[in-house]
Amino acid sequence: MNTKQVLTALVALAAILAAADAASTNMRKVGKVSLFFAPSLSPRCIWFCGHLGEDPSHSFCFADLNHTLPYHRRRPCEQLNKGCAFGTDFKNGEKIIRPRPQELMSVSDVPANYFWGNVNGTNFLTETRNQHIPVYCGSCWAMGTTSSLSDRIKIAQKGGYPEVILSPQVMVNCRYGGSCEGGDPYEAYESIAEYGIPDETCQNYEAVDGECHPYGICETCDPGAPPKPFLPGTCTPVKNYTSWTIDSYGHVHTGPNKDVKGNLLSKQDKLKMEILSGGPISCGIHVTDKFEAYSGGIFSQFNVFNIPNHILAIVGWGVDSADGTEFWIGRNSWGTYWGEKGFFRIEMYKDNLGIENSCSWATPTVMKKVETAPAEEEEVVRGKYHNYDQPCLKKDAEKTSVVKSALPHTYMKDVPTEYDIRNLNGVNYATIDRNQHIPQYCGSCWTHGTSSALSDRIALMRNGAWPEIDLAPQVLVNCVHGGQSNGCSGGSPTAAYEWIYNNGLPDETCQNYQAKDNTCIDINICRNCDPSKGCWAMDNSTYVTYHISEYGQVQGEEKMMAEIAARGPIACGLCVTPDFETYKGGIFNDTTGCKEQDHEISIAGYGQDADGTKYWIGRNSWGTYWGENGWFRIIRGVDNLGVEDACDWAVPTPLGF
Repeated sequence: MNTKQVLTALVALAAILAAADAASTNMRKVGKVSLFFAPSLSPRCIWFCGHLGEDPSHSFCFADLNHTLPYHRRRPCEQLNKGCAFGTDFKNGEKIIRPRPQELMSVSDVPANYFWGNVNGTNFLTETRNQHIPVYCGSCWAMGTTSSLSDRIKIAQKGGYPEVILSPQVMVNCRYGGSCEGGDPYEAYESIAEYGIPDETCQNYEAVDGECHPYGICETCDPGAPPKPFLPGTCTPVKNYTSWTIDSYGHVHTGPNKDVKGNLLSKQDKLKMEILSGGPISCGIHVTDKFEAYSGGIFSQFNVFNIPNHILAIVGWGVDSADGTEFWIGRNSWGTYWGEKGFFRIEMYKDNLGIENSCSWATPTVMKKVETAPAEEEEVVRGKYHNYDQPCLKKDAEKTSVVKSALPHTYMKDVPTEYDIRNLNGVNYATIDRNQHIPQYCGSCWTHGTSSALSDRIALMRNGAWPEIDLAPQVLVNCVHGGQSNGCSGGSPTAAYEWIYNNGLPDETCQNYQAKDNTCIDINICRNCDPSKGCWAMDNSTYVTYHISEYGQVQGEEKMMAEIAARGPIACGLCVTPDFETYKGGIFNDTTGCKEQDHEISIAGYGQDADGTKYWIGRNSWGTYWGENGWFRIIRGVDNLGVEDACDWAVPTPLGF
């Protein structure tokens, strides 16, 4: 390809861009050629690429460094060695090990409407994400891929426990396809296939370019011991944890162009078949100012030159009942205050910013244990998860309550003999698992026990409907000071519920968990961030705040059982002992007699073993590598570890979804 051909191609392409947005163009010089760039089409670094004739080797690229879109940023232009067709194919080709959907089904089997958020009343979509908090990070490539895979795991498990949230931060830390400056979803899938990826209780999302080793895959943080300060503690890599991988991946548009009955398929048919048979897919889209400003409805915009500069997921499709417009349903990673609760609808076939042109899929495999050391060598020393001198649960001498309705133990005559929030008539209502101790140590158990129990109760109230709501414990860390509460230095669960009663609490896409003390100002309740102007507080009219109508305390086996069976999980204190720290499974039975509550957990159910042993089902906040996938069972009816002495409950206000 000679110089004359390159310049001719550039001039032709510039003319197209100028025609697309002539009203807002500016002119630059490249050699002796004048090029016209359209700012409305130009994120921080958008690459305009193409080739002459039918020969892809005669390619050309140029980039614009001028404009930045608030929600979105493109990979820096200095990484031009990656090629202008950045993110267009798998380096080693597709990995196909089973028939494609079109080889097993007919296009006539595809319904007119389908949404993984509501399949016969079941929500198979995992939590909504926000890639731009606590600071801006261009990790859409990691969010789009891991969210789609997490959804597919949930689908494979038929919506059952556990809900697995794969860690996009590991993708960023280990450069499994990119960084906060952008990345490649195809390389992301290949990296997961090669290296595996843990869930988010191994590595919380921090929105920073971290390091892969030694802490960037799976870690835990201990409270600091003298002479080191108590906070932020000391972090160490976790040697034994659960990792997920994928056994196959590919482009949606490849494979046979006819279905099993010989019907010719359109691009849209293939997308629908892959989504229907396997689950959500990750797709590229050309973000525009109009798309960023989207707040609802079926999006439609004609755009001449669509180059994917953002990755998201398609999770379903539908037909507008009013005018018959067909549309895709997509999941973004810009928080629930964007679009339709973080999701969007966009026109099918045309005027959709190229969302149908570059979609990929991957199939997750069963989880596997990563053991880099024998279990006996991963010693859990006293104080690894808990500070005995400065515990995370503080006693509230004057407990408050607002009780408006009859307490369950006063009217329930036949309390069920067993209850498990993870399996109520085959449905899992348990929200995401937590780890209070990453990315640094934080004695915030009192915020996790309360917010997890309340999130589970919201799921119960809404019958597990889409979208999943995961309340933000970080806001409680930032803002609750009643009952001697002091963020990462411990606090009162009663004070947490009192604060929620008076103020409400947003979901985690407003304020993700950071394991550190922040001041209680608007930006630390709900925030958004942008690469050019930094972070700012979202107006409270732009996001949903979840409230409670009443709250109070309960103690004793029978009253606790009635409260749980009637209204859902409760937050309870217990006494941490060295044996409890080292718990790995089974029904825990403390023999020390300790009942001095110094740690807060959630009691989410109860049951009875085959030998008649009664137990409570507890949810901890020490990561899924602790206990029974982050949960535990403890003997019931004898106040073991003082777990039946003092519990808190709250009733969520009915929601307007």
